[in-house]
Amino acid sequence: MSGAPPERDAWGRFIGGRGERTLVELSRADASAIDPEAREAALRQLGVDPGAWIASGTEAEVYGLTDERVLKLYADPGRVGRVEVLRRFYDSLRADGLTFALPRIHDVTPIRGLLAVIERRIEGKPLSELLPDLDAEAALTARERYLDAVTALAEIKSPHGVSQYLLFDESGSSSARAQGWYEFVYRLAEVKIERQRASLEADVVDLSAKQARLRELYLRQRYDGPLSVVHGDFFPGNVLMSDTCRVTGVIDFGSFTMFGNPLYDVSLACVLFDMYGPKRSSVRDELVAVALRKVGAEAEGRLYRYAMAYALISCDLYSGADGLRPDEHYRWAVDLLNTESYWQRME
Repeated sequence: MSGAPPERDAWGRFIGGRGERTLVELSRADASAIDPEAREAALRQLGVDPGAWIASGTEAEVYGLTDERVLKLYADPGRVGRVEVLRRFYDSLRADGLTFALPRIHDVTPIRGLLAVIERRIEGKPLSELLPDLDAEAALTARERYLDAVTALAEIKSPHGVSQYLLFDESGSSSARAQGWYEFVYRLAEVKIERQRASLEADVVDLSAKQARLRELYLRQRYDGPLSVVHGDFFPGNVLMSDTCRVTGVIDFGSFTMFGNPLYDVSLACVLFDMYGPKRSSVRDELVAVALRKVGAEAEGRLYRYAMAYALISCDLYSGADGLRPDEHYRWAVDLLNTESYWQRME
């Protein structure tokens, strides 16, 4: 006799088990895998001029359709289930108090071996494109409003409750019933340490001691706050602004989106703002100082704990079939993990 059908939540996701612990990690699509011939055929069938190209992100290529809609092309049509979950997630958001727009998905269609997704078009340009042309005063204004936007996201609560920490989790292994929020974040980091231990031990000073410290700090805590929407990839490329530095939208929720402590996003906003520039360390410190004025000085330790966890979680973000690549992102993660003052501030 068969058992009861799997339980699903409001977004159509399977609800995970009640006590099991399974390894879980974040994964993403790869826009570089789009076949040029498939792209040409898909655009032709959809009646989209290749000249309407707007941008190529990490996960998708973006084309303008109208003043109100854009087309996103993904390499893997097998992601249709995830995009449908994302569509229902966007539809569920109650963001009436926000002063900027959030995405909406209008249509999802597998086509020519690709996945075509039509989304709301939000005015503005990515802050990452605007920053190089801003004068000092405008740059400070942009930073302030950027941090205002990430703290405003904390006001978005799930209207249906949360059963899993990850938005995309087909296996249910991020079950909120089986583990606490802090344990879940530590486990994400632990998976990457074990997978990339050889490289990390070669590049990160006292990796084992740092792992033990991170484990102790995370597993001795209990998070009792509300599970808010966590964007998970909050950086200037996903924040749209007008020419007057007004935030017009926050885009590209999805592969890294979670439900948990909104300070996770605040931490990412600070450490991802300037990842590779010559003044990145001072910019990072300045942003943390401004962020703490907004969220309270008592949050300092948590911001640095989340930063270190994210450095580990994302260290192999751009790895391919040939394994970990010592690219800019990996070197950024190692630089963060080797900044001893941040480990001291984690307390």
